[in-house]
Amino acid sequence: MNSSPNEVVLGDVLRLALPLGTTLRARGGDSRRSVKWVTLLTDRTRLAQEVNAADIVIYPPVLRDSADDDAFQADIEALAHQEAAALIVFGTLNDRDVKTATAVKLPVLEVTPTANLRDTHKDIAALLLDHQSQLSTRGMELYRDLSKMSRDGLGLRPMAELMAKLTEKLVVIQDKRLEVVAIAWPSNSFPVDEQSLFAALGDQDNLPAVLRNRKAAAKSSRSHWQQLIFPNHDIARLVTPIISGDRARGYLSIIGPAGELDMLDTMVIENGAMACALEMAKAKAVSEARKSLRGNFLEGLLAGTLPKREIERLSARLDHDTAVPHSVLAIAWDDDDALSLRRIETTLNWLLSTNNRPTLVHVYGDDHICVFQTLRTNEDLGISHRLVRRLSEQLQVEYPDRYIIAGISGPAYNLNEWPEVHNEATQALEVGKRLQLRDSVEFNSLGVYRLLGQLDGIPAVHTFTDRVIGPLVEYDRRHRSNLVNTIAAYFGHHGNVSQTAEALFIHRNTLLYRLDRIQELTGHDLDQADMRLALHLALKLWQLRPEKTNEP
Repeated sequence: MNSSPNEVVLGDVLRLALPLGTTLRARGGDSRRSVKWVTLLTDRTRLAQEVNAADIVIYPPVLRDSADDDAFQADIEALAHQEAAALIVFGTLNDRDVKTATAVKLPVLEVTPTANLRDTHKDIAALLLDHQSQLSTRGMELYRDLSKMSRDGLGLRPMAELMAKLTEKLVVIQDKRLEVVAIAWPSNSFPVDEQSLFAALGDQDNLPAVLRNRKAAAKSSRSHWQQLIFPNHDIARLVTPIISGDRARGYLSIIGPAGELDMLDTMVIENGAMACALEMAKAKAVSEARKSLRGNFLEGLLAGTLPKREIERLSARLDHDTAVPHSVLAIAWDDDDALSLRRIETTLNWLLSTNNRPTLVHVYGDDHICVFQTLRTNEDLGISHRLVRRLSEQLQVEYPDRYIIAGISGPAYNLNEWPEVHNEATQALEVGKRLQLRDSVEFNSLGVYRLLGQLDGIPAVHTFTDRVIGPLVEYDRRHRSNLVNTIAAYFGHHGNVSQTAEALFIHRNTLLYRLDRIQELTGHDLDQADMRLALHLALKLWQLRPEKTNEP
């Protein structure tokens, strides 16, 4: 770091005044050596008179062309003797020149041959005269360059590389979930391995407390935070939220030795975050537009309102191979009054971002999430069950008191089969909701529920259910007992008294008493097959009711 706020060091000149693309070819000592002035060498023979200690010396191309190799090397040695801060040349040094400059510890900066000599001299002088003003100018230039990259569609990776080149430090861009979306390593060695770095950056506890809440981060009056992230290596970072709208959409970090994070890094991170916000907002807008086109097509397809010819014409909107088998999933919260489905969609898309299996995700009419997952030849639906388990586990981390239910069906072998298979998946979802399964329910495993679900709206069926199960519900309400759960467990264990008692954590005699009471209230003898079947069907029909009340 600079010894005083007004002191300019060689690193400042390199990063704040010289054209992008300038390289420090012969390091020749500490890049933090002080620079007092800039000298444009006009006469080689007057080098001793024109150059003072701590000058940064510009060696014009015309002088370089007039000096042979031996003369140029003599000049390098003479500048080192004069204690010049550094030498600036236009073009590339040969290996012999680099070796000589390194030996005498004279830093040499190679500026691109197309750079303007006068502008280079003027920019260095301006930096020396007004450090803060030049810093602001450089910031505006950086923002302009990064914004142009975004407009040109280059993406975040080249933007990170430009910031890394300017700061000579590691630059990392993360999304809102702390996934690294772009990273650019500095040209010099970095003492921390990539795996350790990703683990540290991916841990939300390592973020400053205010940045862990994305809305709070957007409202904070601070622009950046500095923290030590690898104390053993004395590695620190500047971190700032990438703000779009009312919340942080991601995070930008500049990482390097703790003692070398300076004003330039602060300028880069502040201007870089604004440019990254534009890029992220643009990417989100493009994504939303594509999603809208895809969603409109899927809504029409699944609703059965699109003619076959229209389906063929518009299928390209999916940007997805529909000629291979797919499973179809319908996913929703178990509670209709729960959080927005967009929460599920966001987490699901994050899980799928690390999966190379093509999958389509769509929020269907604010009712459930549709997932169309590619299946490989002869693959069963186990892959879809595993996806639901992963999603459920992740949502439990994010929303501990919330649960999801998923209906699964398939395979659908072509696009025309998607509506039917989707309908099957939603039927399975509905059964899962009514039975409060909090799991994935496969349509092919519904068994008798596929038939019973179609009887739900028939008045005679409701009357039958109320007459058989109603007395048990009423008894449970009045006596705070569990006769309905008891008969459900009894049927669930195939009438095995010992297993049922164990599952309910009650004594066998207690269970036998409850079964007698159930037979008395319902008028159904469990020893008679027809009556046992009728009671079992009535129970299943009651379980399938959308609203199960204590007063049927």
